[in-house]
Amino acid sequence: MKYYFKENFHLIYADGQLYDENNDVAYEYENKTIFFPEIDLYKDGEMIGYVKKQFKWFLRSYDIYHHDEYVARINQELSFLKSKLSIDELGWIIDGDFLNLHYEIHDGNNVLAKVDQELFRLTKRYYIEIFDEDNEELLILTILAINQFDKDSSSAAASSGAN
Repeated sequence: MKYYFKENFHLIYADGQLYDENNDVAYEYENKTIFFPEIDLYKDGEMIGYVKKQFKWFLRSYDIYHHDEYVARINQELSFLKSKLSIDELGWIIDGDFLNLHYEIHDGNNVLAKVDQELFRLTKRYYIEIFDEDNEELLILTILAINQFDKDSSSAAASSGAN
């Protein structure tokens, strides 16, 4: 299944909708706070999960909850050349350039989801293609966490460059 994220314009946090191939709203998500975001994911008006940022000194971490149960933590790994993320509990690997929204999530054998950004738009619009429909909601929550990581990284770079 292919979905398109249409994000509302905010500098620090994300909220918006996921549209299916027929341009119907399939999911909605909203951010509850700015500095320690909790992004809630809704389907048909019912909250199905959320992503919550955890406080760490230098590295970012995001917990994923599906139907109010903790599922996994996405951790930023220390790297000097580029940012890396890990999702140990699920055994999933993120390959590609997630800061530019061009990456794949796979389990080592199969591609579970592919993410790509549409360029030349005022607001971010990107699509995801889900290949593992059994984990669709969990994959969308993971992608929302990666998207928030991207926003946090962009915000930190902008604030450090302003000095």
